Amino acid sequence: MFTTTNKGVHDMDTALQKVMTELEISPKATIIIDLMKFHLKTINRLNEFVERLLFETSGSVPELSLLAKMRKEDIDSYSYTDKTTFVYDYYRDKQTALEKLFQEPMKAVKIRRFKTDNPELIYDVYFNCGKYSSSLTVALSI
Repeated sequence: MFTTTNKGVHDMDTALQKVMTELEISPKATIIIDLMKFHLKTINRLNEFVERLLFETSGSVPELSLLAKMRKEDIDSYSYTDKTTFVYDYYRDKQTALEKLFQEPMKAVKIRRFKTDNPELIYDVYFNCGKYSSSLTVALSI
């Protein structure tokens, strides 16, 4: 497993690259790489991913399955529980608020999929679609 250095923080890019190499994840697998970068931001989280991958997963793309499971766990733990806080955060920083709501990376292209800039409508549609809905599902439902 990975540990922190004497400086206190290990170079996450190097650690993430090492995991991707060991797992034989192709540089062309951009969806998996983007999700790993989003969900595995600390050494502890990276170690948790590797441990869980070794003991919990099965299927043709176990990394993607585990990342999906971790996303749901993050939604349960860190996503918004009320509309007011989401609306406030949305007006302060739209990208960060949407990332927290959906627990997925929200690049500009994803944000543009929403046909509205009304955070209350986005939250209401998200709530109606279900808390594990992806940003694409919500954007297409608006």
